[in-house]
Amino acid sequence: MHGFHDSAALAFLRGLEVEQVCLGRYQTLIHFHPQGRISMEGPYVHEITSENRQMIQPRSSCGPNDLYRLLGQSVSEVVVLSDSTLRLSFSNGDTLTLIDDTDQYESFVISFNQVE
Repeated sequence: MHGFHDSAALAFLRGLEVEQVCLGRYQTLIHFHPQGRISMEGPYVHEITSENRQMIQPRSSCGPNDLYRLLGQSVSEVVVLSDSTLRLSFSNGDTLTLIDDTDQYESFVISFNQVE
C-alpha cells in the first residue's frame, strides 16, 4: 500500500475480529474473521493501553512483539492520521499504528475478500 488517503475506504475493517497473527521473517500478517487481512512489511507501533507501553517495530519481522494480545479482539476504530500513518483501535483498548515510510516498496497490504 502506498500511503493512506481515506478512513472511509478502510471502514470495512471496523467490527472484524483478529483470528490469527502470523510472524514471518520479513512480514507480519493479521487475519480477521470473517474475512480480511493486513500484511505488514513496514514499521508499526503497538500501544498496549492496559500497561501504558508501546512496542515499536522498525520493520515487520519475527522479532519480539505482543501482537498475540490482539487475538479475539475486534477493530473498533480506523483513523487515517496522515498520508503515511493509519491507526487501528481494538476492543481491548490497544492501538496499532501502521507507518508507510517508503515510496519504493509497499509497507502494507490491506485486503478484504468477499465470500460468495
